[in-house]
Amino acid sequence: MRAVWLGQALKKIREEAKLTTRQVGYHVGKDASTISRMESGDVSVPEAILSGIIEVCGVTDSHRISDLTIIRRDAAHGGWWDGYRRDVASTLMDRAWLESIATSIQSYETMVLPGLLQLPTYAEALMRNGATSASDAEIRRWVDMRMQRQIILSRYRPVKFTSIIDEQLLYRSIGRPDVMGDQLGFLLEIGQRPNVDIWVMPSTVCAGVTSSFEVFTLTEPYPQVGYVSTPAGDLCVEGETLDDLNREYDRLKEHSLAPERSQMLIKAAKDKM
Repeated sequence: MRAVWLGQALKKIREEAKLTTRQVGYHVGKDASTISRMESGDVSVPEAILSGIIEVCGVTDSHRISDLTIIRRDAAHGGWWDGYRRDVASTLMDRAWLESIATSIQSYETMVLPGLLQLPTYAEALMRNGATSASDAEIRRWVDMRMQRQIILSRYRPVKFTSIIDEQLLYRSIGRPDVMGDQLGFLLEIGQRPNVDIWVMPSTVCAGVTSSFEVFTLTEPYPQVGYVSTPAGDLCVEGETLDDLNREYDRLKEHSLAPERSQMLIKAAKDKM
C-alpha cells in the first residue's frame, strides 16, 4: 500500500511535468520500464532516485517534497508487524501499518467484536472456530499479533477508536461461557478510556448494512482510507466510495446508543452470562 501511494504520487508529478517515463529514467539512470514499475509500486524507490525524479519534474514546493520523502521512508522501512510476515496475509500487514499511523479509527462490526477490543481468549476461540486445521503454534502467532495491534490504544497519543457494534454480538457465544463473560467485562473496562467509544446498535433497528467496515484517518501526508469486509477479503477504498462510507457511518451512529447507554446494555448482557 505504501509503495503504491508513493508510485501514484511519482506518476502525478511526472505527468504534471509533461515528461515520459523514458525522459525521467534518462535523468536518474534508469530505463523506462523501471520507472513504470516504481510508479506501480512494484519496486522500491531509493532516496537518490527520488531526489532525481523530484529535480527533473521541477517540484519545488517544500511541503510536497517533504510528503514524498515521508512516503518513501515509510515504504522502505517496516515495523513490528514484519516479524509476522510469514504468518499472516499481506492485507493484515497493511492494516497493522494503517493502525500505527492513524489518528482515529471508526469501525462498524456485524459479525464479531472488533479485533482492537478483543481479549486473547476471545480472539483464540474465534480463530479456532474459523481455522480448524491450524496448528496451536499458528493460532498463538495470530493471537499474539492481534494483541500487538492493540498497543495503539494505550500508547503516548493513543488512537481515537470509535466502534459501532451490533447488539447481537453481545449475546453471540464465542468459546466457553467464561470467555464471553470476561470479554464483555473488558468492553466495560476499556470503554471507560477517553479515547475509546463503543456504540451499540440495538437489535430492534434495521441498519440496512450487512458488511463490516472501518474508516482510518491518518497522519499527514496520507489520505483517509476505508476497509470494507467482503467474502473475498478486505477491500480498501478511497475517494467517492469513502465519502459514502463516512455518510453511512454517521447514519449508523444516529441509530445507535451513545456510549453511556451502550455501557448499560453491555453490563446487562454480562449479567446474563
